[in-house]
Amino acid sequence: MMNYLKSEWYRVIHGNELYRMTGILCAVVLAMNVLLYAMTFTDDTFPYATVRFSLSNLMYTLTALFVLGSVLAAMLYADDRKNGTMKNAIVHGCSRTSLFIGKCIVSLAAGFICMVVVLVVYIGSAALLLEGPAVEPSVDLLVAIVAALPSTAAIVVLAVALDGFFSKTTSAVVAFVAIVFVIPQAIAIVGMRYEPIAELASWLPSVLHGYNVGVFPLDFAKPWEQAFGWAKCMIVGFGWLAVFAGIGLWRARRIEL
Repeated sequence: MMNYLKSEWYRVIHGNELYRMTGILCAVVLAMNVLLYAMTFTDDTFPYATVRFSLSNLMYTLTALFVLGSVLAAMLYADDRKNGTMKNAIVHGCSRTSLFIGKCIVSLAAGFICMVVVLVVYIGSAALLLEGPAVEPSVDLLVAIVAALPSTAAIVVLAVALDGFFSKTTSAVVAFVAIVFVIPQAIAIVGMRYEPIAELASWLPSVLHGYNVGVFPLDFAKPWEQAFGWAKCMIVGFGWLAVFAGIGLWRARRIEL
């Protein structure tokens, strides 16, 4: 497995997927902060050219981490079956279990590196260009990200598992959107009428870190600040990580190459 990890990491480092994803996201967050800064030249009373407002755009849409992490995993491994990479690895003695675990590890490591670089650009450009204190909003954002990291890891593992379930990327994308967003939000909507269903929905990652958080600039129900909030964030994240990893491993042993 170590040889497979080394070869995959070598491929990632010498490929362009990670750099392309990181560059695009850095450009997006930088452009957003530049735009907020530029607005102050046209309107002296523009109220949103602040570090807090800029960083709140990510803090209150943490499910974006789910999508971006899964997109990066798809970019890294979508063509594995078409290119025969999996067959070659198995022929050279790598087990199907090791293949799945290796893909998850590489995807998570690449995603973490991408996130760190983008956050440096995001927070740094906000602090340099925008008004208001930078330390407190930055700490708030980092705390929110840490709370959502286990759930994000679970969703990335799900994306890798779904890639093994379906021979076509389109089918995997549809299943991903349904499992991660459509079904949880449908349950949450039903939960507006029935309290037990609402409690059930709150244990789903996209509901916990999305639906319950609210919409700016309303008051937010940050899950990590509620009673037992940190414990719940960790249980939800690592619990679903175990579920998705188990399903992925089960499927990996049965997939037709």
